[in-house]
Amino acid sequence: MLRSLPGPARAAAVAVAIAVAITLIDLGPGFDLTRYLRVGEQASARSFVEADLPDTHLVPGWGHDGQANYVLSRTLPDLANAEGHLDSVTYRARRIVYPALTAPLPDGMPVVYAFWAINLAAIGAAAAAVARLAEKHGAGWLAGAAVGLSPAFLTSMIVHLGDALGLAFAIGGLVAWRRPDATRTAIVLFALAALTRETTLLIPAAAFLCEGGRRRWALVIPPAALLAWMAVLQIWIGDPGKSAAQFRLPFMGWVTQGLGTVEISVALAFVLASLWTVSRIQHLDRTMSLVLLLDVAVLIIVDRDVLFDVRNLSRVVPWMVPFLVLALDLAWRGRASAPATARPVPTPA
Repeated sequence: MLRSLPGPARAAAVAVAIAVAITLIDLGPGFDLTRYLRVGEQASARSFVEADLPDTHLVPGWGHDGQANYVLSRTLPDLANAEGHLDSVTYRARRIVYPALTAPLPDGMPVVYAFWAINLAAIGAAAAAVARLAEKHGAGWLAGAAVGLSPAFLTSMIVHLGDALGLAFAIGGLVAWRRPDATRTAIVLFALAALTRETTLLIPAAAFLCEGGRRRWALVIPPAALLAWMAVLQIWIGDPGKSAAQFRLPFMGWVTQGLGTVEISVALAFVLASLWTVSRIQHLDRTMSLVLLLDVAVLIIVDRDVLFDVRNLSRVVPWMVPFLVLALDLAWRGRASAPATARPVPTPA
């Protein structure tokens, strides 16, 4: 049956199957999705979540983003009601699209199940989009299926993040951008991506530099939308947030974490794999090559607040695995070493 599907659909099916399997392994036989929220024993959001979900599974310490997404979902449209339950309402609410999708649902488990389903759908959509890009370069659907193996996407199925949704919007925006008749769709998708996860702006930024043409100034709209929303939050809520402390001079965070630690070894592996991938696909896809390089640049300036957890590291380089598989696929087919016969991405007029 799988063989009868077109490449993008096949990639989506495989990626979703991998994500479901990983979730089942993580949650165990009881399939307790409250584990997915990662509510911390010391978290300010704990009492809020437990009011709706009394049997919520708790994790040591402060927990993770899932509890914040739940609070935002339940307090929309009056985000001021989230004050006192989040470390920074202004910072967390920058990524408003993901919790907003579940805002109309009843309190409790319907919201949790919806978050999980949204991430599964996002993984499938991202896999299909990557497969479509890969086919344009003469590769198969495996690069799309590799989305299901990407730590950045899998982390969204284990630690309840909105990353998968934001990344799906962003790569879908790139697919649309490469169709001259779909510019508006691309801009909407890029804007939704930015309002789901700020770092997804690297894709429209790379497209601006590599594929702009006469349409390139439309790519200013997504970052402008994010800045406008941040200004609204600052005026409405106040609370300046905490993101500025997450960056340092190059490699200083690595030194602080400890150059001999497992986390820094993983970060170095991510850097080397990304650079090798760029060397293999730069003649085919300048935009995604630049995105990989920008991801590497971010990885070497992040602070220990990111570096202490391998799962956080994977979120910085979300496209490394799919495009590494693309490079390997092309090398196996004998295409990556023959730029003259390859099909580079055309620059839109």
